[in-house]
Amino acid sequence: MPTAHRTARRLRWTLVALGVVAVLLVGFTGYQALKAKTALEQVAADFDLLSEQLSTGDESGAQATLADAQAHDRAARRDTRCPGWWLSSRIPQVGPNVRAVRSVAEVADTLASGILPDVLDVSRTVSPQSLKPVKGRIDLAPLRESAPTVERVATRIAQQSVLVHAIDTAPLAPQIAAPVRELDAKIGRASRLADRASRAVRLLPPMLGADGPRRYLFIFQNNAEIRSTGGIPGAFATLTANDGRLRLGRQDDAHTIGHFTKPPTPLTAEEKKLFGTALGIFPQDVNFTPDFPRSAQLISGMYKARTGRTVDGVVSIDPVALSSVLDGTGPVKTVGGRKLTSGDAVRLLLSQVYADIPNPDRQNVFFNAVARSVFDAVSTGQGSARTVVDNLATSASQHRVLVWSARPEEQQLLDPTALSGRLETSATDAPQVGVFFNAARPYKLDYYLDYVTSVRSLSCVHGRQQLRVTVDLRSRVPRTWRSLPRYVAPPVPQFGRGTIVSTIYFFAPVDGAVRGLVVDGKKQQGLMQSLHGRPVFARTVTVAPGGKTSLTVDMTGGPDQRATPELRVTPGVRGTGIGTVQTSACS
Repeated sequence: MPTAHRTARRLRWTLVALGVVAVLLVGFTGYQALKAKTALEQVAADFDLLSEQLSTGDESGAQATLADAQAHDRAARRDTRCPGWWLSSRIPQVGPNVRAVRSVAEVADTLASGILPDVLDVSRTVSPQSLKPVKGRIDLAPLRESAPTVERVATRIAQQSVLVHAIDTAPLAPQIAAPVRELDAKIGRASRLADRASRAVRLLPPMLGADGPRRYLFIFQNNAEIRSTGGIPGAFATLTANDGRLRLGRQDDAHTIGHFTKPPTPLTAEEKKLFGTALGIFPQDVNFTPDFPRSAQLISGMYKARTGRTVDGVVSIDPVALSSVLDGTGPVKTVGGRKLTSGDAVRLLLSQVYADIPNPDRQNVFFNAVARSVFDAVSTGQGSARTVVDNLATSASQHRVLVWSARPEEQQLLDPTALSGRLETSATDAPQVGVFFNAARPYKLDYYLDYVTSVRSLSCVHGRQQLRVTVDLRSRVPRTWRSLPRYVAPPVPQFGRGTIVSTIYFFAPVDGAVRGLVVDGKKQQGLMQSLHGRPVFARTVTVAPGGKTSLTVDMTGGPDQRATPELRVTPGVRGTGIGTVQTSACS
């Protein structure tokens, strides 16, 4: 046999052998990938359980779950570190799946071995129980000690979130793509929570007086007369913080501060055109604007002009948030020994009080007594600290608890959080839609107003979402509305007694536009304006007792705002006002 022929045959057999080896390696890698996928799914389940255990304070259970997660992670790493992974990762169609599994395994390894142990350490130091006041004082030392670790955790989780989010799921097999997308969502939520925790441990010590006394203006928003951020600021108090010790000082009402002939804090031309000068001269109207930091600046300016004293910040709460606090502290006693519970607080404070106490001055005495009773219960550590903290966090996410700091470095940390109540003025990857309400008449009928807002993403045109925003309103004013106190339902010229009259402000996304309005199926006109660069469409509507109405506004999102729309609505008495938000048509 010629030498050339023998050489060619050996070459063919060598290539066949190499091909067989490659097939075996790919097959073995596929088998290992399935094992790794199973292990990673177990790690994900461990992370979910660990999160639940940390939220409930189950430290021993969390330790055991962390050990399980680390064991499952070791199995996943072992199954993604064989020679076939390198070869398989370069094969079309197979490669993207292999690389995705390996990337997820590396992220899981970082989480299980490098990040979660720190989370458990911090959870022992900082917990709702550790924040529970003792003899009227919160111990700030644990917060300060844990700050470096919490900041490190937040940074590292954010880094891992970026890595997972960068995985392109389009070319992946469905059984690989689904877990990757789920992990992306979960680690994204974890990153946001860690960021909030990082901001909290940096903000709470100084704001609670660790570096010297602080004075705050405390506002009680009354949702029975609606305002953009919740309700009319009817009751006020000073709140001082010194080395973790909180004291509620003098309590006043809007009439004590009084109105001004000229705004102590000058208004912009946009503000005057959109809300009128009442925004800057009446304390009851400072939150016509949905931008709470601006409202806080206006009311703190009024307070200084009237009293000569400056404040370090403004804190606001509404009766719904107050009722959730009572869910943690338990009932408190108020004027005349009356007991206030979480179940009856909203009805009593926003409706029944006006029937029981017709005199507005005596109503304010009652409101102040309630505020002091609840404050005393919280500051003395009454009830379940975990329930109080968890419910306050929920209320903050609904914009029912709002905080502003007069110190720029602290406000910068607050700005990205729900606590700030800031109106978004910079473009993000999601179109920001805002729907805000202001009572157009002085009454207390908004206790009976229900509304829900939904957003549909109709289409994606050149990277811009075409959005349809729908608000459905319903009046629950009782049929016996004529028997309501005149303070609640005074005669309303043009509209009739018992009619709810609200001006609704539709804020289009940054760099977006408003394209049209339909009211109860009929095209209507509205007032087109702007605030802080955001297009605003304002419309006043009326809802008769027991009646309904519906408004639909078409909007265009800004360029490259391809993510699912984000919706912010004035929180209502019986709900957040947020309905369905449809997934982006651009995704």
